[in-house]
Amino acid sequence: MKNKIGFNMGFALMAFPLGLALLREFDFQTFTFRKTALGILYLTVFIVAIYLTFKKKEKSDEQ
Repeated sequence: MKNKIGFNMGFALMAFPLGLALLREFDFQTFTFRKTALGILYLTVFIVAIYLTFKKKEKSDEQ
């Protein structure tokens, strides 16, 4: 049985506004975050949400 890559719509819907907030918080003129702690928090949660969105499904032993 193949391991299939899953797609979790809940985490995808959570990652979209986090990505937009992350872009809004990032200053492209100086390549820094406007508020450093908030930017790091957004980035961390965004990466976790993307990971959980595309997490592989576990194998089931059922036939």
